[in-house]
Amino acid sequence: MSSCVQDYHVHTRFSCDSKTEMAAACEAAIARGISEIAFTDHADFEPLDACCGYLRPAAYLAEIERCRRRYGHHLTIRAGVELGEAHVYRDQITTLLEDHEFDFVLGSLHWVDGRPDFDKSYFTGRTLKEGLYAYFEELACLAAEADYDVLAHFDIVRRAVFRSFGLKTLDYTPYEKTIRRILRTLVERGKGLEINTANYRREGSDPRPTLQVLRWYRELGGEIITFGSDAHTADSIGSCFDVALETAQAAGFTRLARFERRRVS
Repeated sequence: MSSCVQDYHVHTRFSCDSKTEMAAACEAAIARGISEIAFTDHADFEPLDACCGYLRPAAYLAEIERCRRRYGHHLTIRAGVELGEAHVYRDQITTLLEDHEFDFVLGSLHWVDGRPDFDKSYFTGRTLKEGLYAYFEELACLAAEADYDVLAHFDIVRRAVFRSFGLKTLDYTPYEKTIRRILRTLVERGKGLEINTANYRREGSDPRPTLQVLRWYRELGGEIITFGSDAHTADSIGSCFDVALETAQAAGFTRLARFERRRVS
């Protein structure tokens, strides 16, 4: 893994929380030396989520095709999607994936027990341990039951931890049994794990997941990893990937996975 030329987690104006034009994202990726990008705009069905029902798949995929025609000689563009709570909204997601062709699907957990797991409110009336146990148990359900290719931002709950307790680092040893169960599920189902750099960019904390978790995944036989900036603006594309690369190599990984029509190579 001598260099990083892939960003497999990018949002555009087709997500409710981004105003970035897809063409601007392509131009930013090319300028940063990235040769492959996956647009992964949100497909959310949780009624409490601001992005619920926002994605217009036909228009989104048509824009990806326009960008392929314009930038395809410089940039490989994958049609991706980020599915929220895919284990809960299986009927809606089955319809989405049957009706539209994607190259790459991220599985994400943004809501647990009606609370946003990235927000300070997630820990209201909960201790740190209670909140983390609840989060990882729900993530275990998603990992086992949902349709996805790669599990995104494995411990996004660290955003809520930071906002509630001011902690930038966590020791996951107390939760190792549950976490290993999740990682073993990924290996057994042939699913991958994303190294997400948004935490590092925003708060200066470790990428998600931590090196500790990545090493457990590798020990269990995990091989499929992707890098994702989780960019919502063009200037964040590919950000902090030097840190992601260092983390991946320290965990024992030597290559990044690539996806086309949901087949990994």
